[in-house]
Amino acid sequence: MREIGFFPTATGEPGGKETGQRMTHLINENGRFAKVAKILLRDHPAILYHDRSSENDVTRKKKTASKTKYSCPMCGLNAWAKPEAPLVCGDCKAEMEAETV
Repeated sequence: MREIGFFPTATGEPGGKETGQRMTHLINENGRFAKVAKILLRDHPAILYHDRSSENDVTRKKKTASKTKYSCPMCGLNAWAKPEAPLVCGDCKAEMEAETV
């Protein structure tokens, strides 16, 4: 694998065991993978991370609005369901109360 450009390590550090139960890998900075990745990112710049928690994210807002937290007033059991769902606690048989926001 070293000729491809990465190598296994049990410690996450250079010189770690190359076999074991919990493994990771390191990229050889002079290997083929690093060279090709550098060319790819140079020629085709990309956003590698996108934060979905943007306030303008309509999908996230819609999902959040469709969930309501309910709690049992007797034992404190919590459940999440659509707004105005008629939930009853399975243990106490008490009507669960919606969390007010």
